[in-house]
Amino acid sequence: MKGIILSLPLFLASIGYAQVKFEKGYIISKNDNAKKEVLIKNLDWINSPDNFTYKKDNNSIELKGTPSDIKEFRVYGSPKYISYNGLIDTSPSDLSNLSNQSEPENKNISTFLKEIISGDKNLYSYIGSKSSITYFYSDSNVSEIKPLIYKKYHPDGNESLVATNESYLQQLKDIFNNDPKSLSLISQTRYSTNSLVKVFKVHNSQFSENSDEEAINIKKVPIKFNLHIRPGVNFYSPLKTTYIVGSNEFPSTTNFRIGIEAEMVLPFNKNKWAILLEPTYSFYTNKKITAATGNNLYNMSMDGYSFINIPVGIRHYMYLNEKSKFFLNGQMNLITLRSGKAKTIDLDYEGYIFSQTKLASNQTFRSYSFGAGYNYNNKYSIELRYNTANNIIDSKEPQKAKISYTSIILGYNIF
Repeated sequence: MKGIILSLPLFLASIGYAQVKFEKGYIISKNDNAKKEVLIKNLDWINSPDNFTYKKDNNSIELKGTPSDIKEFRVYGSPKYISYNGLIDTSPSDLSNLSNQSEPENKNISTFLKEIISGDKNLYSYIGSKSSITYFYSDSNVSEIKPLIYKKYHPDGNESLVATNESYLQQLKDIFNNDPKSLSLISQTRYSTNSLVKVFKVHNSQFSENSDEEAINIKKVPIKFNLHIRPGVNFYSPLKTTYIVGSNEFPSTTNFRIGIEAEMVLPFNKNKWAILLEPTYSFYTNKKITAATGNNLYNMSMDGYSFINIPVGIRHYMYLNEKSKFFLNGQMNLITLRSGKAKTIDLDYEGYIFSQTKLASNQTFRSYSFGAGYNYNNKYSIELRYNTANNIIDSKEPQKAKISYTSIILGYNIF
């Protein structure tokens, strides 16, 4: 069962990648500057792409578009991407790893910039592999695209201090030097999409006869919330104990579980990613077992043991069609709370309990789970999940008792 769980992600991932759709769009080639209708593999890019895949029609071979041969491309209903070959600041933005210099640490990069707004002045964005964002601008009648400079750094190499190079503010004053309305906003303009858009939009509404604000008016995908009831069955592996009269194990068993899953579907990458929180109640029971040492036979037992897991994790969807999709999960248990009658694992001899090993009342960050499943019509789901071994004995005790299990879970979306 565990092997099946571990192999499913690779299988489903290959299916999911194959199911990415080619959607209607266009390209403008650099060699002839002609706009051509094509089909583009829409990956709903989070990071700025350095290439993309397209076809002339459904029966054509797949072609690769790069900034060196494609001037512009777009999937209809999605943002426009403009080719850029020039300097981009690659300074680290993580506060724990900032540079000691205020000036941008530029590298020559060939990529596609996402157009945020266009008109008399154009605004673009670039998101690199470290998820930091850089903004660019250009005039409508000038092809050169230039970066807006913003950088955090440690002044004079003092790592206890953080300073900011906000050269973009002076750049904005230069860009809009003939526009009093935009100039009045600059002192309050932050280095963010919404704030910068406000300045560019005010300007373009005055100076662009046919301002193309389609990039701004593209329908924003809202964050979606789902709440699922998730009953299921846990198939427990043998519960192995150590240092309790040597090494023994309770046999494998099966019992129920019930969970409530809150799912937040993120508004990018075609709603393929979600954050999960799933409080779950599980029940475990087993028979008394006989443990031998020397010529003596002891009985080992544990009352009805149940526990509540509160895991948080991520889910990735892979669409087959509008109603059917596979998914993969990865979760970490934030906390495990013991419930039920069981408080100890008891060791008795001829009915006399002479040793009790204390069970943990709560545990944090001790186990993980990995699952794969299928969802139909965003309403019904089934999942196969593997839960890693967790020692249920109090950490102060030298003994160990590790419980792991595989689950089959059914889901119903309440809303």
